[in-house]
Amino acid sequence: MIQLRNHYDLVFAVIAPREVGFFLAVADELKKISRGISIAFITFYEPGDRAIKRRGYRVFSLHKEREVVDSFSEQDIEYVRQKYKIKDIRPLLLHEKYTFARYDEDNLIKKLISYDRYFERILYENKISLVAQELGGFIAPMSLFYNCRHKGVDHIFFEPSMYKGRLFFNLNSMDVILKDIEPREEDIAFIEQYLENYNKEKTIVVPIKDKENFSSGIKRLLQGRYIKRFIGKLYSKYILGEKEEYDAILNQVKTHFSMFINSIRQKKLYSQPDYENDKYIYFPLHVPLDFQLTVREPKYLNQIALVEYIASILPYGYKLYIKEHPASVGAYNYYELKRVLKQNKNVRLIFPHENSYNLIKNAQEIITINSKVGAEALMQGRRVFVLGKTYYQHSVNAIKISDVRDFLGYLGQKTSVNPDYLFFAKVYLSSMEGELYSLDKENVKKFANLLNEHLNSVSVVNVG
Repeated sequence: MIQLRNHYDLVFAVIAPREVGFFLAVADELKKISRGISIAFITFYEPGDRAIKRRGYRVFSLHKEREVVDSFSEQDIEYVRQKYKIKDIRPLLLHEKYTFARYDEDNLIKKLISYDRYFERILYENKISLVAQELGGFIAPMSLFYNCRHKGVDHIFFEPSMYKGRLFFNLNSMDVILKDIEPREEDIAFIEQYLENYNKEKTIVVPIKDKENFSSGIKRLLQGRYIKRFIGKLYSKYILGEKEEYDAILNQVKTHFSMFINSIRQKKLYSQPDYENDKYIYFPLHVPLDFQLTVREPKYLNQIALVEYIASILPYGYKLYIKEHPASVGAYNYYELKRVLKQNKNVRLIFPHENSYNLIKNAQEIITINSKVGAEALMQGRRVFVLGKTYYQHSVNAIKISDVRDFLGYLGQKTSVNPDYLFFAKVYLSSMEGELYSLDKENVKKFANLLNEHLNSVSVVNVG
């Protein structure tokens, strides 16, 4: 029988350089405010091992310590499927498959089984109270989450909230869990003021961690930080022989270059919105391979097909406005978009930097899968038709539909409603103050204090 080697109150899982730096800062702060706390790191990013060890933390290095799997059987697949309590393992592969263009599923399954065995061993041989990591759809974070759930180890996925400087701490779940809490009068008053300010300023919240994604593909490639990171990846991979999850270097460069080329070509496809004369439905395009699609709603991965379907059922006289996410301009295939616009004369591809506020305000209806635009529309007091799974589907002004055709009966009806202040107050109270990857001292302290509060809590409700 294997004896438990160590007890760790908190284990951070890190997959990239910025996570190493940020969670190290949080770990150091936690040690200041909580005596005797034991912290370790699981790394999916081998180049970060040295920095973590230098600070005196235990490192569980996935790529150094795991056993590589060369083959697998049906029994191996069935074991993982039953342990994770899922119908099929293929959805666990989708994010990595399409993001890195790794289409050999056998290799991905070998990777999943190898990672699963490693995490199973770590959780069996060590007593761990809490595992924390950023929300992510790659095999490593997903497998770690499912192993924690199986073993009964508390797990937190950090996910940016719709509110500036706030986060969702998704406890034992991949989804946002809204607290069953009754907002006070002052909470409602705060939300009323918040929504009033939003409607005056017409601006959305962009988390610090995502700001660099709001530049074009070529600008991103030419940023000093990106070039430094690119050279660092080459050095780590080919000189030091260190491994990491984001190691598809050529694919990453090709993707950003392709986005740049597409963004140039697409300039002739864009239209200005005609708010005066067009009756239109607004469907915001998601970032093509975002977690919201690959994990939460994979059935809507092919958004081009969905656009064509919506266009085909719209009554004559209605147009369909679509717009790329500002963080993924050029991510859609130029020829596909060109074909859709040519074959569907009622579809308009709107300039990507057109303010979503105005597109929402002037739309007849808003349809979304689970985009943040849905939350924005609700903030404006608009009715929203929701196809996918999202926390804001619980607003009284959101209408969950299973088929796009379900919204047709609402066309021509009044679309403006009273803002659901109670819902937005619950969302606010269900989020925590803090910003991922901001090394501002106050932010790091807030983050550390929140984690410390959780670790000191007497009981935790596990959500399947």
